[in-house]
Amino acid sequence: MLMGRAFIPVKVLKSFKTWKTGDMVLLEDWKAKELWESGIVEIIDESEKIISELDQVIAEERANEPIMPLPTGLYSRAEFYIYYLENYVRNKAEIEIDVLNAKMTKLSNLKKKYQHLKKLRFKKILNAIMFRPGSLEILNRLAPEEKKIYLQISQIRNEWLGES
Repeated sequence: MLMGRAFIPVKVLKSFKTWKTGDMVLLEDWKAKELWESGIVEIIDESEKIISELDQVIAEERANEPIMPLPTGLYSRAEFYIYYLENYVRNKAEIEIDVLNAKMTKLSNLKKKYQHLKKLRFKKILNAIMFRPGSLEILNRLAPEEKKIYLQISQIRNEWLGES
């Protein structure tokens, strides 16, 4: 899941290597996960920002016929914050009910919007494959996670229709 495609802001809780307690640093998602689980850093919750970004991208996708390029690492950041929020609410024993409710609401909204965007883009990818399989122009607009789908289904389409 976490592959270093997204940078996550964290606050250092315990001095580690060259970092001092209180430092704010950006880490690749997998590093942030490992250090958070170890109690060395605290994740700076940017789930609201990701939800807002998803809303904006969904609106752009709805308003434009061709598939639009995504902000770099959007899928990875959304997946990271889904992971973070799920684990935060599951593992925090001493948590105020208001904080728990807020985190659960963010998690629910984030999951819904993330799935909505993926379905919207999948539909557009399938449409692009029907009319423009293997197009470099389309490929350049896709996130790395989407390129694999586009290329594989394009190949299947071409084999099925006898086109090369």
